[in-house]
Amino acid sequence: MINENKDGRLNKVINLRTELDEFMEYIGLSGKMHELKILKVWNECVGETISKYSKPVDIKKNKLYVSVENAVWRYELSTRKEEILERVNKVLKNKIIKDIVFV
Repeated sequence: MINENKDGRLNKVINLRTELDEFMEYIGLSGKMHELKILKVWNECVGETISKYSKPVDIKKNKLYVSVENAVWRYELSTRKEEILERVNKVLKNKIIKDIVFV
């Protein structure tokens, strides 16, 4: 129920998180926010050991580019690509990343 106060303001309770998410979507930044979150949660997605040897460096057109320390780790991560992709999208709660490229 919405009531008007004496000073003319509406007496309405809103969820700030929801309002901000809707605003970010409206101005076209929600995708970018999810992309930036990947950089922050990489360790959570792949675990401590893998994160020591790899680091997300860029995201372009729903493709995550990950720098890997050497060819051995690049091969290991490429064999786990689908698993990592699933984890990343699960943490983001959205299927923003469609592919991962290990460089």
